Amino acid sequence: MNQEKLSPQQVQSMLTEGKPVLFLDVRDVEKYEAGSLHVEGRETHNIAYVAMRDNDKEALDRVDRLPQDVQIITVCTTGNKAGKAAQLLQERGRNAISLEGGMTAWNECVESKK
Repeated sequence: MNQEKLSPQQVQSMLTEGKPVLFLDVRDVEKYEAGSLHVEGRETHNIAYVAMRDNDKEALDRVDRLPQDVQIITVCTTGNKAGKAAQLLQERGRNAISLEGGMTAWNECVESKK
């Protein structure tokens, strides 16, 4: 994919089509535990962008264990850190792209479908 980010609608289409994706919440643990993007049958991981940016060894070890053959969708609250995290992941050989608008846009999209 040559896009910088995916809209919530594009992500939902990928899920409907059964494409393999992994969600990576790049917010701190407290925000992740308060509520993240969890889709049945799909993995969601949490590695804070700040730890990746600061070259935290544990965080980078976890990044290096992420699969290279799956689309990783980075998630944050509004999409800003997710975009930066996706770029860092790409630099480490991962197929990463951010969720446009983050959890805020995802929740609005999900609510509008109810």
